[in-house]
Amino acid sequence: MENASKALLIAGAILLAILIIAIGMFIFTSAQSQVNDALTDMSSQQIEAFNSNFSSYEAEQVGSQVKSLLGRLIANGNTYTEEPAKVPNVHINGQVSDTFHNMNDSWVNYDNSDVSNMCNYINNLGIIRNHISTKHKYYVEFGYTETGLISSVTISYDF
Repeated sequence: MENASKALLIAGAILLAILIIAIGMFIFTSAQSQVNDALTDMSSQQIEAFNSNFSSYEAEQVGSQVKSLLGRLIANGNTYTEEPAKVPNVHINGQVSDTFHNMNDSWVNYDNSDVSNMCNYINNLGIIRNHISTKHKYYVEFGYTETGLISSVTISYDF
């Protein structure tokens, strides 16, 4: 009889321990999902902050605004050398200025596997910036990744 009551006490203690472990795992899983949600929100805020550097330039712009946008893209390229996802491709469509007619469908790309291409990217943006005419109007469009980050900038000469 004594052994049976001790066995029941041990079985009850084991069941209680399993119940406590299960509750602990439930609380941990719930807390982990809330932490992941908070990190996702922070990523959304970071994406919004990044995009806000450029979003004011979308639509029709005068040449001086396009030069300012290219200056921001150059600074962005210098800042995010190690984070290629934050360095958008730049596409120029049409005539850039009266003296720079050969810019039809020219892409300025950054290949994230080769750091030396960042220098080419920045230099090409500088050349394009120097040839933007302040008296002309341009149309600026952005392309976005699936997460909402700006991945490309298209600048078209507005005839």
